[in-house]
Amino acid sequence: MSRKEDYSIATLKKLLYALPLVLWLLLIFDFSSQPYSKQSIIPFMREHIEEHQLQQVVPDVTIRYNHSVIHAKENPYKFVEFLFRKGAHLFMYFMLGLQAHLLLVPWVRRLLLRVPCALLIVAAFASLDEWNQSFTGDRTPTPLDVMVDLSGAAIGQIALLLVVGVYRGVKYRKRI
Repeated sequence: MSRKEDYSIATLKKLLYALPLVLWLLLIFDFSSQPYSKQSIIPFMREHIEEHQLQQVVPDVTIRYNHSVIHAKENPYKFVEFLFRKGAHLFMYFMLGLQAHLLLVPWVRRLLLRVPCALLIVAAFASLDEWNQSFTGDRTPTPLDVMVDLSGAAIGQIALLLVVGVYRGVKYRKRI
């Protein structure tokens, strides 16, 4: 194989690191382009869970988020949906953070340098995602959601560092 072919293969391998990230970004973009009414789980919950049953299991708490106030006991469906939606944000951006980290592996050798770089990638996309929501009916873009998204990515980076630390510790002990 020639040097040019080696270079082409190496470049292709690096680009393959981007594939999971791009696919995940497309999934997030699809979700953020849907109106709230299409994503709401409240109709499903109303069909399967009686409101009084749900009121018995939710805590007596009030959440203030953006310009909304959610009283769990007064509106348990809205409370559960709020937790579900924010949990989905955490999960989606946890995964995006891991994929951004993976994307950086071929270019950034130091693990601890990849973490802030991955978080910057996530911050940029989370901001673009909120901007995209401003064009979607029935959606409210908010900087608070960017913070939730970054929290998910940060949790992902911490989990990754813990897994790598445990792996390296086990690997080190085997050498002794």
